[in-house]
Amino acid sequence: MQYRRKSPYECSVEELDLELIARGVRIPEQQRFLFDDREGTPARDAAMAQVKEFYHQAASLSPDAALRHISTWELAEALVYMTEGVSLDHTRAISGSDDRKDIFQLKDNPANEPIKKNARSVAAICMEEDLIDQDNRYSTLEHKNYGKTFNLCRCEPFYQQPVAAGHLFSGFLVKEDVIATAGHCVNENNVKSIRIVFGFRMKDAATAVTRVPNKDIYKGVKIIHRYHNRMGNGSDWALVQLDRNVKGRQVVKFPETEISTCQPVYVIGHPCGLPLKYSAGAEVRKIKDAYFVADLDIYAGSSGSPIFDKNTHEVIGMVVRGYHRDFRWTGKCYISVKLPPPGMNSLNKKFFGGSRPRGAGSPLESANIKSPPGGGAECTRVSEFITYCR
Repeated sequence: MQYRRKSPYECSVEELDLELIARGVRIPEQQRFLFDDREGTPARDAAMAQVKEFYHQAASLSPDAALRHISTWELAEALVYMTEGVSLDHTRAISGSDDRKDIFQLKDNPANEPIKKNARSVAAICMEEDLIDQDNRYSTLEHKNYGKTFNLCRCEPFYQQPVAAGHLFSGFLVKEDVIATAGHCVNENNVKSIRIVFGFRMKDAATAVTRVPNKDIYKGVKIIHRYHNRMGNGSDWALVQLDRNVKGRQVVKFPETEISTCQPVYVIGHPCGLPLKYSAGAEVRKIKDAYFVADLDIYAGSSGSPIFDKNTHEVIGMVVRGYHRDFRWTGKCYISVKLPPPGMNSLNKKFFGGSRPRGAGSPLESANIKSPPGGGAECTRVSEFITYCR
């Protein structure tokens, strides 16, 4: 049977997604395959079994014969390029493997103490109506089931955890009575309606802290300084005055040196309105005047999350924008988008045997188009607002 050869740029994003899944390229820590590579071998069968387990019906599809002339590397590059513009409200994705953890999962040892300390300085920011005052010195954050709310696949991390019922974003303590967050999240019209909640977290694998002491809930009073570029690029930050000093939590530490590429970092925040999460395994990839790009695991709701230097534990920026989509449809449920690691040359070397597939240059190179970044986040540099935090 003859098939008309298709260009990857004739395919929809979902078609590229499914083709890459069928080839087995989205399994963390598993060897990736080209279309004809090891077909019918136990190694490939084992990898494909994991694909099916992770992606259900969508992954049971066979590779498309009309695309067999295109290398997996080129398909992945096309997907990264095409999804650069597929973004709703600057949605986010997982870069490489999913490194998100609950704070309770961090072992009690000296190496993790600075991370836990920083986590105590990070707050969930919600609206006043999203808190139910129980009139007994506690308030409850209105919440829903994460997995059921988003119709997620059962294999999704944190499926059974609660998620804030209303809009929730993140912020962090920069002075005793001031928090920093993303500028697009707060303004003069809503600042007095926001509530800053410390302690929305998982106590253990089965227990979420949604009932918070009122002493750990603060009101927004006014915006001290704010900058938000409505074009969706550049600087994006706000400093919010609280109604009183925060007790029992320390202000984050600011850096004394400039950031650099390949600098290891971690993020702490409330992705999708979940209880507080910690995610490491990331690096600074690109540095601009007002922001930098890092391959962080983030979602909508991560805006305002602080990013820390992994070695010094100093805050170097905050999440404000992300690339690509949060979830994709499998035909049965939604699952997190897992993007190839940023830098397609490193992707090729690490996952496709260290050498580029033979043949003509990639579509991006032949078209003289610069490869876009992989998954991750644009982060406002702390130098943009550090002057106002002294």
